Amino acid sequence: MDAGTIVGSIIIFAVFAVAIILYIAKRSFKSPNIFYAPQEATPALASQLTCPKCRERKLKPTGSYTLGCENCGFTFSVGTMRRRETE
Repeated sequence: MDAGTIVGSIIIFAVFAVAIILYIAKRSFKSPNIFYAPQEATPALASQLTCPKCRERKLKPTGSYTLGCENCGFTFSVGTMRRRETE
């Protein structure tokens, strides 16, 4: 191997490493996503909502903030994910 190939490989590796560091730095300065729970209780929401997959109203609470469809078995969350509002 000659010196030009080695120097080129080192430069390509350095550019790749700097790109990864910049990507990590950009991600670390973003505001975090936070789960906001619904105001109503999950059993009350089960009677108001429909299944997003099959559009049936046969929903049952399966967890604190999740509903499951008795017809197709689809499970989904009833809260929202949003970025934290900065003051």
